[in-house]
Amino acid sequence: MTISKPKRLAVITFVLVCGASFWGYSLRTSPAAEKPAAAAPLVSLVAAQSKDLPLTLNTQGHLVSLNQVDVRGQVTSAVAQVAFHEGDFVKKGQLLFVLDDAEQQAALHHAVAQLAVMKAQRDKATSDLNRGKSLVKQNYISSSDWDTLVSAQQQYAAQYLSAQDDIRTAQAQLAYTRIYAPVSGKTGALNVHPGSLAQPSSTLPLVSINQFDPIGAEFTLPEQNLNSVIVAQQHEPVKVWVNDANGKRIAGTLNFIDNSVSTTSGTVSFKATFDNANNLLWPGLYQNITVDAGTTPNAVVLPPQAVQDGPDGHFVYVIDKQSHAATVPVTLLRIQQQMAVVEGLSAGMQVVSEGARMLRPGMAVTVAANHAGQTL
Repeated sequence: MTISKPKRLAVITFVLVCGASFWGYSLRTSPAAEKPAAAAPLVSLVAAQSKDLPLTLNTQGHLVSLNQVDVRGQVTSAVAQVAFHEGDFVKKGQLLFVLDDAEQQAALHHAVAQLAVMKAQRDKATSDLNRGKSLVKQNYISSSDWDTLVSAQQQYAAQYLSAQDDIRTAQAQLAYTRIYAPVSGKTGALNVHPGSLAQPSSTLPLVSINQFDPIGAEFTLPEQNLNSVIVAQQHEPVKVWVNDANGKRIAGTLNFIDNSVSTTSGTVSFKATFDNANNLLWPGLYQNITVDAGTTPNAVVLPPQAVQDGPDGHFVYVIDKQSHAATVPVTLLRIQQQMAVVEGLSAGMQVVSEGARMLRPGMAVTVAANHAGQTL
């Protein structure tokens, strides 16, 4: 049977296509066509070190006035004079206000006059009693009259003492018309002016005074830091640092640790005091606070980048004898002086310091020869 020319061309084309497909498949499935295996990640190791490391705790807090006084009048009277300008720094004992004292002066004069009356009556009763002593011995007066003389003398003597107390009360009321600064510090907004009525029952004070020198700081620390601070305080005063208005570090002294740990936040409240003669620390100001809490002996330290954060907490990578990566859980205590302070490792243990983020447990690695076993 004779095959036509078009059919022969179709058969030849089919054969060529099949051959090319088979040849391409052979290339793809042959060992020589397989992709080369990925190279093992390159990592650097560092040895964990043990150091006696100063324990520095960082937190935030606020500066507070150690004495904040609301100055109020003790008597109801008109303000006659304001002896300072609002916002002034005043000294303890400095005159602040003068109140109208006409009523108090009159009360004092009346009390002085009453004292004179009581003195005259007491003196007369005393004289009558002295004369009666000789008369009663001669039976010129009866026992009843003698008792009357004794009673009168005692009554007027008591009234004389009461009049003296009235004078002291009037003097105290008069003293209340002069109001002096109870502490040294900076005055706030002035709430009265000459002619205003000062009343003890007023909700607004005449003025408020905040003590500036010394000044305090209030802050909290996590409960896990409490024991370190207590131990450090047993050896020497614990220093606390803040920055003044010029950015200069100022040292103060820890002077208060609260008597309980907050069960809500797991923190402890602390207070410190600072000298502030230049008034560069301001009450209420937010501050970054540093606490020198002694020394942590034999602290294990690593580069911060060696510590990884996983779903179950912090860990580091180590390399086993077969050059495979493995994880070791650690507790990150703090980052200090560009070092991570950890628990869970022993000094000298080799951990991955560079290349850890590319690793997975069990992965084969290559250790950089010039970084193996380096130290901090």
